[in-house]
Amino acid sequence: MNCMHFLPVPNWWLLRARLVYAFRGALSERARRAPGMALVLFLCCQLVFAHIWSTHLWADSWQPLRHSEDLPPRLVAVDKARQTFLLYEKKSPLKLKYRYNCATGQVTGDKQARNDLRTPEGIYFVDYKIAGGLDFKEYGGIAYTLNYPNPVDRLRGKTGYGIWIHSKGFGIEPYSTRGCVAIGLRDIGEVGPDLVPGTAVVLAETLDEQHLSRSDGGSAAHLRRLMHEWSQAWAARSTAMFGYYDAEAYTRAMPESFAAFRLNKERLFKILDFINIYNRKIHVLEGPGYWVTWAEQFYTASNLSTEGIRRLYWQKGKDGAFRIVGMEWTPRNLGMQADFQKGLLVAEARPPQASDAAAEAPLPPRLDMPEKAGDAAPAGQQQQAADEKLLAAVSDPLVPRSRPVAPPAEVNWGTPPAEGPAGGEPEAPAAPPSPEAARTPVEAAPPAKEPVAEDAPLLLTPEVRAAVESRVRDWDAALARRSPELADFYDRQEYGRHKDAPRGESHAAMWKEMERRFKAPWLHVVSRAPAIEVQNGLAVSSSDMLVALPGRMEQGVNRLWWHKGRDGALRIVAARFQPEDRGLSAEYLDRVSDEVGVMLEAWRKAWEAGHLDGYMAFYTPDIVQQGRRGIAAVRAQKKKLWGKVRPAQVQLSGLRLTVDAGGLRADMGQFYEDSAGHNDRGTKTLLLRHDGGQWRIAREEWAAAPRP
Repeated sequence: MNCMHFLPVPNWWLLRARLVYAFRGALSERARRAPGMALVLFLCCQLVFAHIWSTHLWADSWQPLRHSEDLPPRLVAVDKARQTFLLYEKKSPLKLKYRYNCATGQVTGDKQARNDLRTPEGIYFVDYKIAGGLDFKEYGGIAYTLNYPNPVDRLRGKTGYGIWIHSKGFGIEPYSTRGCVAIGLRDIGEVGPDLVPGTAVVLAETLDEQHLSRSDGGSAAHLRRLMHEWSQAWAARSTAMFGYYDAEAYTRAMPESFAAFRLNKERLFKILDFINIYNRKIHVLEGPGYWVTWAEQFYTASNLSTEGIRRLYWQKGKDGAFRIVGMEWTPRNLGMQADFQKGLLVAEARPPQASDAAAEAPLPPRLDMPEKAGDAAPAGQQQQAADEKLLAAVSDPLVPRSRPVAPPAEVNWGTPPAEGPAGGEPEAPAAPPSPEAARTPVEAAPPAKEPVAEDAPLLLTPEVRAAVESRVRDWDAALARRSPELADFYDRQEYGRHKDAPRGESHAAMWKEMERRFKAPWLHVVSRAPAIEVQNGLAVSSSDMLVALPGRMEQGVNRLWWHKGRDGALRIVAARFQPEDRGLSAEYLDRVSDEVGVMLEAWRKAWEAGHLDGYMAFYTPDIVQQGRRGIAAVRAQKKKLWGKVRPAQVQLSGLRLTVDAGGLRADMGQFYEDSAGHNDRGTKTLLLRHDGGQWRIAREEWAAAPRP
């Protein structure tokens, strides 16, 4: 967007005339001395004008808030060019409620990369409020986080994180943040009650307030109908649901590929018993090159019920049709569950209710928290920090955060530490051999009989890129299986000693450490497609990776250095794992949420049926339940209690999963009634731990809701 957006068209011709006039004297003098140079200067002038003109036309292609039918009841708009913060309410059709001076990024333009000091441009949403633990001078003590980067940002390759609306302790100056939006102390106190989670925020270079709510040619109404049809296809288990997506764009924008997404949904369509979906008012906003539709949504199926905000991101394809390129789901208590139980829930458009319809589990909550600022801490310190606190989920944004939190990453971005010759970073995670291989030490095998010679330098050709990507995928798969084949990916003689790779420990020392750290009954791996480059004739792959095993979870950037031997095989000669939050927690939850949902439903059924053995089978031996420690104590208490009154009804709703240092944390609403007619309602929190076969409950806590 260009700050000249407000100039009327005639002024552009005036600007052109002034530019020509400014160059005329120089051109005249230059023409007498060097006619060729005069022509070059004239052409440069024309190119500058053409660039500004094309920028103006591109700016006109996105006019924020140019339709009115489906706007939300309130929204924030930030005009970066005028450094102005505005909050509107939808009242015939838009009414300005607040206007404040604000500060945005130190560099103008749309945010493209981490640490570029720019404020992003597009449609964003308030995630949650940070109520404490912030530096007063920098943030004024209160901040509201935004969901940057959204799926379209990721699709476009934008990086960075931690974009907030906050204040400053001692006043604000224009263009003074590293990407956030800052307003005054009194201003944020006044507007704060309106910045509830889910509030739409329009960040634009310029906002033409004289033409708000102009017609959009029917695009908003069309997208509203498309979201209805998509919901109906989902509820009907129709393969037509997948036709609403741009498969290639979705794969680039989302943590999982579209193929994996479709396979998972088709499987769930077959195994669950029913599905009902209720959408409340669908809102629509246009972003720069995309549209967003969102609605309050209640989902109920045979395994769970949940409610929250569903957002769909749409772009036009080459055929001119809108398709979904990304989605977001934020569980939130909206009162829809209570209305549903009372028979009062009225959807804006009720999908078909087929008696034999199947269902699917909703997407897990996003864990899009601001990343830790500054350089990565040593692995031991990171693990200690992980052990000291739970990763609170954005899925429960209505509760203000009062614990100390890291400042937004855009404030303290730093360059990652340089890789020294001996490392100093943890080695890339690897797996122990199978039990059969464990009885025969890896180094006891005869050394590989491959010729050792100087490597032929690799060039980053399409063939080399494809070969390295294939080897990385195979390495990831071997790690996830904890296969002894993992050792075959390494050059045993050159590992840690190659002249063009980072130097480090020997292959034998590395493998022993792998065995020590990863000899566990289970191992979960989440890895994204690698970036490939060539350094000093070696191919270097960099992959975002998360590795979870009992009692521990690590994520970061896994770098592998590959060389090609005389036999043509690519093998690893160095590895480095840089611990860093790469946003993989949400993808990990997506991988395991289905089995967790099935496990919790089986646990609920065993509890409701009063089946003691079946109920206790879901607990770990060291279970802690409401002060009782150990499975024997829990069993004795339940046996005594159920001997007097038995469970009659157990209902669970609003499941929220978050990553915890010890496994997974599950929070949900619970209604319980016994055979004597006593009942209670509240929040159940479970710490789930995988034992190699299934998820089990390691800790159980209960908080009763106050009675009316």
